[in-house]
Amino acid sequence: MRINEYNSLEEFTSQYIGIWGPSDGHWFGLDFIYKGSEYRFNTGSMYEPNDTILPDGRVALFGIYRKNTETINGKDYTLLEEFASMEDALESTCIEGIKFRDVIMDDNTELVGQD
Repeated sequence: MRINEYNSLEEFTSQYIGIWGPSDGHWFGLDFIYKGSEYRFNTGSMYEPNDTILPDGRVALFGIYRKNTETINGKDYTLLEEFASMEDALESTCIEGIKFRDVIMDDNTELVGQD
C-alpha cells in the first residue's frame, strides 16, 4: 500500500521554490520518514544565521537534515548536505546512497509535516 502523498515529482518541487506562501502552496520545510528514520528538507539553513557559500561559489538554497535520536549540541537535526538548486538536491545521494528524487517519491516515504 502506498503511503506517500506525492503523486509526482513536480508536486513536490512546485511546493519548494525558496518562497514561503502557504496560501499558494509554497513551503519552507518538509519533515518525512524514510526507512524508519526522520529527515527534513529545508529552505535555507536551520541553524546558521548566514547563507552557506558552497565550494563552487553558489549560495545554498536547500538542505537535507537527519533528525537526531537525541539533541546534540542543542540541535535536533544534523545537516547531511546543502544545495544551490532543486535539481542538485534531487540528484543528491546523501540519504543511504539513494538519489533524493527516489527517496521523496518512494511509496513508503511518509510525509509528517510541512511549514
